[in-house]
Amino acid sequence: MKKSQSSKEKILRVALKEFAAYGFGGARVERIARQAGVNKAMIFYYYSSKQNLYRIIIKNSLLELIPKIQEAIAVSKSPEQFFENLPKVYIQYFVKNQAVMRMIGFELIQDPGNITSVVRDIFTNIPESPPDLLKNKISIWYQKGLISEPDPVHLILNIIPLCIFSILGKPMVEAILDIKIKNNIDFIDKRINSISNLLKKGMLK
Repeated sequence: MKKSQSSKEKILRVALKEFAAYGFGGARVERIARQAGVNKAMIFYYYSSKQNLYRIIIKNSLLELIPKIQEAIAVSKSPEQFFENLPKVYIQYFVKNQAVMRMIGFELIQDPGNITSVVRDIFTNIPESPPDLLKNKISIWYQKGLISEPDPVHLILNIIPLCIFSILGKPMVEAILDIKIKNNIDFIDKRINSISNLLKKGMLK
């Protein structure tokens, strides 16, 4: 690997941790440069600005996640399959990419415009965007009397928070129940199945 490629990738890795810890507003380019072992000017040479660096990290992360969401929606021939496939995609992705999840969560609280503008840019430039695929499926399933929720807004709000809180909320659950939850494959599989069962019982007709 060329040194320039190695430096660029290291900057991205360090910047992701910085943004996840401090959000866009609190992140410091000087700190990113120091931890990445590069000159501050090199960050601006590669990425032009702190905002552009931030957007590239979010975009790269979403471009990895979105095809998985597309596939989960496309292969779901029934709402039962959909309520199994989508939680699996979200939980498995965010378990592997917890810094990305914290980064997105931080900005959704502090300044959602930073995230939503990137998401809109991505969705407008890909064929068969997940929103369009999802709206069509929900409309068909509702008309057939298969699901009780016709509004994609509420349907997605019933899925994503459950998946994200499964990871972010685990320390709180451990404190409430005074236990230590092992973050292993068995726990992840049980969490996916539990969410899927909850969605099926609550939203299938």
